Amino acid sequence: MARYAVNPQTSPESLAEIVDAVMPTVIDIRRHLHRHPELSGQEKATARFVAEQCKNLGLDVREHIGGFGLLACLQKVKTRPYIALRADMDALPILETATSDYVSENTGIAHACGHDAHTAMLIGAMMALQNLGDLPYNVAAIFQPAEETTAGAAAMIRDGVLDSVQPLRMHALHVYPYLPSGSIGLRTGAMCASADMFEVEISGHGGHAARPHECTDTILIASHIIQALHHIVSRRVDPMQPAVLTIGQIEGGHAPNVIPEHVAFSGTIRTLDHQVRDEIRARMDHIIRQTAETWGATASFTMKATTPLLENPPEIMRLTEAALRRFMPDTPLLRIDAPSMGGEDFAEFLHKVPGCLLRLGTGSAPNTRHPLHHPAFDIDEQAMATGVAALVSLCLMET
Repeated sequence: MARYAVNPQTSPESLAEIVDAVMPTVIDIRRHLHRHPELSGQEKATARFVAEQCKNLGLDVREHIGGFGLLACLQKVKTRPYIALRADMDALPILETATSDYVSENTGIAHACGHDAHTAMLIGAMMALQNLGDLPYNVAAIFQPAEETTAGAAAMIRDGVLDSVQPLRMHALHVYPYLPSGSIGLRTGAMCASADMFEVEISGHGGHAARPHECTDTILIASHIIQALHHIVSRRVDPMQPAVLTIGQIEGGHAPNVIPEHVAFSGTIRTLDHQVRDEIRARMDHIIRQTAETWGATASFTMKATTPLLENPPEIMRLTEAALRRFMPDTPLLRIDAPSMGGEDFAEFLHKVPGCLLRLGTGSAPNTRHPLHHPAFDIDEQAMATGVAALVSLCLMET
């Protein structure tokens, strides 16, 4: 087992004092980002704002990595290795219904998943680290675009974001309204499911709604296929193996009295096991093609792996827990019993660099306990102090 050497210059009290000092700025940054959300791949103004904040701290900033991604480095001793911290920046196509003073000013776009808080906390952590004097590591802050479309992490890796810093470890956290505000959720092993996106198109012969016998009713065929697909998880997957199949979009037809030639629908599957994933894909392919052929139509089926399984390795979690207990002894550390079936493309980074994902509890009242992606989603901003301190702590513990 690794031996842990603590940075002797930092105590829990001094860390708390520094974090308290940066918190007004962290809250201001979070509220600015919340007012000005941008969709995945469109984070131009967000990236410009974040770059300006990092340059004002004296960090070495590289922009336009994998789109609007940023790398901001704090290098105090050139010969020391790097620890990397990551935050996502993109928002969602959701009409916000919250009533705070900092609601979205971009209609139909909202930070309903806490990425504004993630970015603000990472900037706050870099502010705190800048003020801590000597550090055992240099620190690389990675601000990632396009997490919601699971494209950003892979794009940044392809664009060489890790090449210049080659971090020893990499960490991230995600707000979590299901945990008490100011707590941190830990889990070893599977943390987030792999996510695959699929598309199906049914093609046939359209015609008049009053003469369906002369047509191939693609809407009816699509409904049969959708019903059958939803039975795969309940009847073909071991009930002890978590899996989710969801169809979230369907398009077809332009008039109530016309049978359309084409219907398309798309969705996602989430799994924690490679064999389960392969079984679901094989069953989907069989059901889609056979059902379409039975009713005289043709079908195309494509599936794209968007993000891999995210796992927190045991040794990294032992180091992480040791750091949090050393520098944040009063913070509740809660065990998360089950993995999330949500995907998280931070997993792309963890396939390149050892690291882990933590949950930050942000629920304290009804308005801060809405689930992720809810139109009224908000957080208890005081919890961000815990998040900033956690990110800093992970950069202070040596192995």
